[in-house]
Formats: sequence, structure tokens, C-alpha cells
Amino acid sequence: MKRKHLQSAVVLLLGLAIITAYYFLRPKPNYELQTVATPTGWGYQVMLDGEPVIDQPTIPGQAGHRSFVSEEQARRVGQRVMSKLRLGQFPPTLTPRELAELGVPIQH
Repeated sequence: MKRKHLQSAVVLLLGLAIITAYYFLRPKPNYELQTVATPTGWGYQVMLDGEPVIDQPTIPGQAGHRSFVSEEQARRVGQRVMSKLRLGQFPPTLTPRELAELGVPIQH
């Protein structure tokens, strides 16, 4: 009876080791951020292996077509979006509170 428990424990540990190794060793998405000058300010693009996956010329989640007022604002928001993508969140939605935390004034 003890031998069956030992075999079950070994199989379980081996399975956990394989799952853990896969999680940490699998290829991670290669996201890259590019800020982009627009006619009215700044936007950003998130690239995956050189291909655009998000083209955001305006402030996300805001009414109208308002661009970021500075390249730094666009960069901060783009970096937050990339971090959400890396965590598997799609779409990488930003709340008005998150935008405010990133220094982007919200229009009401």
C-alpha cells in the first residue's frame, strides 16, 4: 500500500515539475512600445514581434479623439498596456482611475 502512495506522489511531483518548467521556460511574447507623433499630439503602438497589435493614436476610453499632450504620457500609458498584455489580459482595458494615476487628465 505504501508503494502505491509513493508512486502516486512521484507522479504528482513529476507532473507539477513539468507544468512549472513549461510556465517558466515557454517563450514570452516579445512586445515593444513605440510612441507616435499625431497631428494633434501623441499616441502609441504596441508591437508583437515587429507587427502592430495595438495602434492607439488617442487616449483610450475617452470620448472624442483626444491625443496625449506629451510623448511621456503616451509612453506611460503604453507601458501599462504592455504590462497587462504580458499578464494575459486582452483587451488590456484601462480605467479612468488608471489613466489619472498615469498623469493623463480625464475629460468629463
